[in-house]
Amino acid sequence: MSKAIQTKLIEALAVVFSLAYTWMYLKGELPEGYIFAGLGAGLFAFLCWKRKIYAESALQFFYIGMAVYGYNLVSEGGTPADQISLYTHAIWLSIATLGTVLLGLFLKHSTDAEMPYLDALTTIFSLVATWLMINLVHENWIYWIVIDTVSIYLYAKRGLKLGSVLFALYLLLALDGYFEAIQIF
Repeated sequence: MSKAIQTKLIEALAVVFSLAYTWMYLKGELPEGYIFAGLGAGLFAFLCWKRKIYAESALQFFYIGMAVYGYNLVSEGGTPADQISLYTHAIWLSIATLGTVLLGLFLKHSTDAEMPYLDALTTIFSLVATWLMINLVHENWIYWIVIDTVSIYLYAKRGLKLGSVLFALYLLLALDGYFEAIQIF
């Protein structure tokens, strides 16, 4: 089997596992869904590293850790968090913006990253969104809507077409998650 076919197979599995997790999250099928989250993240970590999307690769390792954390939290009876204030969101957004600039500068000057600032943006903001998601804060979906939109472009530009399609599906799922009454899926 050629390397190109192996890469496409790994990418397809990563997409399937990642979609399974998000679908299960939306349907409340946790903690089992976190197993798929960890598997999909592991495969994407490998793929992103190969395509020189370094911060995104590191983010996938964070996702693996969050999958373990989420599994344990929900297994122990975790419940949705109270809605967080606009002030708290402003703090998260300020920290994430500063982190994006700093990580983007690092990637630009210390690596051969092709799109350092977009890589940094999706990575840093995903840290915040994941934390909100794992702690069952409903507004996590707003963050994901923005992240998924940028990620569609980032993955497409780096030749990960199935990954780009995954983020398009994630975008639809995020819209569904935020506007629960619409029930797209």
